Amino acid sequence: MRNLAAIVVGLTALACNSDREQHGPFDYLHSSPAGRFLQVSSYDTTGGNRDRLEIAAGATATLLDVEGPGIIQRIWITVSSSDPHYLRRIALEMYWDGESEPSVSVPLGDFFGNGFDKRHYASLPMGVSSGGFYCYIPMPFARRARVVVVNGTGREIDAFYYHIGLVQVDDLPGDVPTFHAKWNRDIRTDTNEPHEVIATVGSGRFIGMSLNAESYRDNLEFLEGDELFYVDGEFRGQGTGTEDYFNGGWYFQHGEFEAPFHGVVIKDDHRGRIAAYRWHVLDPIPFCDSIRIELEHGHANAEVADYATVSYWYQTEPHEAFPPLPAPHERRVLGVKITPGALLVGDLSVLGADDRTRTLVAPVPRPDRYDVLVYPLGGPDLRSAFYGVAGMPRELVDLNATDSLTVLEPVPLGIVAAEETLAVELSPAAAPLPAALEIRPVRDWAVEWNVVGPFPNPRTLGTELSAAIDSAYGPETDPALGAAYSTPWGGWVRWKRATASPDGQVRLNPHFTPNEWVAAYAQAFLYSPADQDAALLFGADDAHVLWVNGERVSERQGRHISRTDELEVTVGLKAGWNRILLKVADLDGGWAFQMRVADPDGRYRWSARP
Repeated sequence: MRNLAAIVVGLTALACNSDREQHGPFDYLHSSPAGRFLQVSSYDTTGGNRDRLEIAAGATATLLDVEGPGIIQRIWITVSSSDPHYLRRIALEMYWDGESEPSVSVPLGDFFGNGFDKRHYASLPMGVSSGGFYCYIPMPFARRARVVVVNGTGREIDAFYYHIGLVQVDDLPGDVPTFHAKWNRDIRTDTNEPHEVIATVGSGRFIGMSLNAESYRDNLEFLEGDELFYVDGEFRGQGTGTEDYFNGGWYFQHGEFEAPFHGVVIKDDHRGRIAAYRWHVLDPIPFCDSIRIELEHGHANAEVADYATVSYWYQTEPHEAFPPLPAPHERRVLGVKITPGALLVGDLSVLGADDRTRTLVAPVPRPDRYDVLVYPLGGPDLRSAFYGVAGMPRELVDLNATDSLTVLEPVPLGIVAAEETLAVELSPAAAPLPAALEIRPVRDWAVEWNVVGPFPNPRTLGTELSAAIDSAYGPETDPALGAAYSTPWGGWVRWKRATASPDGQVRLNPHFTPNEWVAAYAQAFLYSPADQDAALLFGADDAHVLWVNGERVSERQGRHISRTDELEVTVGLKAGWNRILLKVADLDGGWAFQMRVADPDGRYRWSARP
């Protein structure tokens, strides 16, 4: 009999031991026969052509229940379901040797690498080929193998076709490891905790991972997360980015591809989606007593994202029981995305004003004007409800939806000035609480600026500090808009006009040459109707110094991205026009800044000239 490594690593069938000379990797195909082949399928046992299962809503169907010892060699499945979420709401479970807890517990689509939708791809261990899901991972069992599917779609599955091919053998090694697969989902990664791919105790080999991940901001920045390996209680290293782990690069710069052991099934830049797989068939990860693999979150990957991974491995029994899969409706692919920064209902105070109305109280980050939106929850038995900011007209919202607990499109409730909190009223009181409130600051950007540069920002190898921050160039001593300044490269530079994009960003690269390892100054004027304090909110790429009326009020070193409202500084404004001077030092790559003022009463004005 071929050794276990051939089963676990080679993904080949079992063959008899032989002393004959080996000539190639496929010698087992013409060696002495081993085992009794058996195919179990959904064929019509009456002799007709209804070669399928019809599975009632909520029912469990047994695909395979066979005595061992044996090895499953192939699984093929195709499904017709009227549920658009069937890939996630049908669960696949496998039990070995009479165990009561499954060794495989995964939504059907995710098991085959299709968590988002059904996409053709072909890897060696498994894939989707022109409508059919297939898997060639060998699955040994000593006494019994049981494979079931659970229909969580809420409706009948019209047609479920399957084949399972296996060999029954005389014996297997007593310590043969069995196949395991587990689904883990972090539906909203809004903390710095890493995503757990696998954490198990025992002895075995990790053989692969599939990933279906989606950003809430419709970008791919979550790919900055590194993979982290902990084996037998020790840290065993980490990678350099998620796409690098899947043997890609630069956020999968050339898009979708499929290879025998790794590939990208989906790259959707519009929705910020990635579906990828990697098989450790040629490089399995052995573990003697435990293994934990994580995808980093936090650090350079702070993106709010929906992570769903399937880990595939072999290990000796017993294994630790998996937590049960989430309820079928909780496994659905994101529909309406609740914007990062929105307040989920658990973050709100809920008050019962009377029998007809409930009030949701939300904190606001600072005194400002806010555009308020509500994310209602809908369902099949719901009608409508009224939502409104206290003291403003209410909006009637249709809550009817096909599925329970469906997040509906956000409904705008208007713009309101708020100091510390704002209140949203809901009626009737029996209507379901919304999923979230989004409270967007009304951002009136400083649009027209004067800029001048470039000035030196000498590079110091091994650091990401900007020398220009500690170098006082001409605009600091004479910021007059008619001034001219000499540069070390020869010649003179003068102030010129720069206009922000709709997102408030003033992108400096187009304005200056050179535009890496240099610095520039930007100047605008802010009108205040009285002497008063105000909150300036801004972002800058990379290092910066900020002056208000000649007073240095903020500075930061290092490499940064210009992010909306990332920096906040309270400044004393005088009545009339106030000079805002910003120095921005670039390392390499992007170079930009943006700025606004919190303005609850709409009293401030920006101008390029006083």
